[in-house]
Amino acid sequence: MSTADTRLELTIDVVALPAQRALALASLTPPELVAAALAEFRELAYLGDQAADYQLLRAGGEPLDEERPLAAQLTGGERLALAERPLAIPQGAAPLRHALYLRERGGQVFRLPWAPAVIGRPDPGLAGNELIAVNLSAHPAGQRVSRRHAQILERGGQYLVERLSPNPTAVVGNDGQTTPVEDAPVPIGHGDTLLLERSQIALTFLVRDETGQ
Repeated sequence: MSTADTRLELTIDVVALPAQRALALASLTPPELVAAALAEFRELAYLGDQAADYQLLRAGGEPLDEERPLAAQLTGGERLALAERPLAIPQGAAPLRHALYLRERGGQVFRLPWAPAVIGRPDPGLAGNELIAVNLSAHPAGQRVSRRHAQILERGGQYLVERLSPNPTAVVGNDGQTTPVEDAPVPIGHGDTLLLERSQIALTFLVRDETGQ
């Protein structure tokens, strides 16, 4: 059997979903295996679709060489971890205790690695671009989103939405109740939806520790 047809039996911890069995083509590179895993587990609400946002780690935490095929690095029977690439915490922000995400109805997933996590669009004429965790400039309705639209805060173990512009914003709870974000920050919890009303962009707030996965 040629190397192109050989498969390696692996066990992969997919972010927070452990011990997933995989038969991977030995000719694949790690980024190609990452892309295949993201497609296979796309039902996980917090999992994005951009392979560049993830990496494969050995059991000891060492990343695989992304330029070399699996056959040159693994023998089979090994355990790997599909992990989110670490992001540097920008100045003026603090790391969060939980893994947080905003998931757009179309499926795009935005990680919230720090607080304040700004939602908006970068602008070289404004300060604080490094705090933008949810960049909506490429969204079809993104031009209706303020450059500094809103931000996610953490205070005393609670997550809050604070508006940064007069552009209407609301939190829609699991019970369907809508709370406008006005002068004071509004609490947001797992499963609630952040609605950017002018653009009609809806982002579901996810706390990975509460998904049960």
